[in-house]
Amino acid sequence: MRQNLIIQGGIFHEFSETSNALIKLLDPLGFKSIVFDEVEEGLEQLAHQNYSLLTINALRWEMDGEKYDPYREEWAMRLSKLAKDAIISHLEKGGAILGMHTASICFSDWEEWPKILGGSWEWGASWHPNPEKISLIPTKHELAVNNEFAVTDELYTNLNVCDESSVLLEGSCPSSLDPQPVLWVNEYRSGRVVYDSLGHTAESILHTEHASWLKSTVEWATNVREDLSR
Repeated sequence: MRQNLIIQGGIFHEFSETSNALIKLLDPLGFKSIVFDEVEEGLEQLAHQNYSLLTINALRWEMDGEKYDPYREEWAMRLSKLAKDAIISHLEKGGAILGMHTASICFSDWEEWPKILGGSWEWGASWHPNPEKISLIPTKHELAVNNEFAVTDELYTNLNVCDESSVLLEGSCPSSLDPQPVLWVNEYRSGRVVYDSLGHTAESILHTEHASWLKSTVEWATNVREDLSR
């Protein structure tokens, strides 16, 4: 049984529900998932124990701007050096990271996080419509083996994607017609990273085709199957 450390929590999302969906999804792959609501507490565990997978299913950042005044005292955060070092050490040991949905907004005080995740939310440019039907189309990357499908979710638009990332899935919706990168993979230090901008709801995560994509990319990231990209 391999260990999956899930860091969850934040505003505007039902993170407990989506984390439970991820636990259900990853269980058949042999993952025992452990959930932490406190980022620093969870990453302290990462510093002292070996985990095959670190999952960031959270919305925790500095929270600049008047919009977040009511939430800042409870939810705003800056990562400690110990927490940053724990993530880097995890990757250097060959550990994998799965970033879900709002992970691209997380850890805004840490300039290395977008490089690790392979991209980020860019304030003033990135946005998303309300949840609606998203049409999803695979790219021609070798890891993109699934068919086209549709799911109701939030389409993150105008994310800043690093050149080193390999986009596997693009999506469009009535409110955002230009295809947007939705799911990509990245390699950093000795580890592999998957980011999925979908996952606003448990229903989206457990959608048959979406779940298949997630399982396939996590298998790649954790070296469960042969690396098709080499």
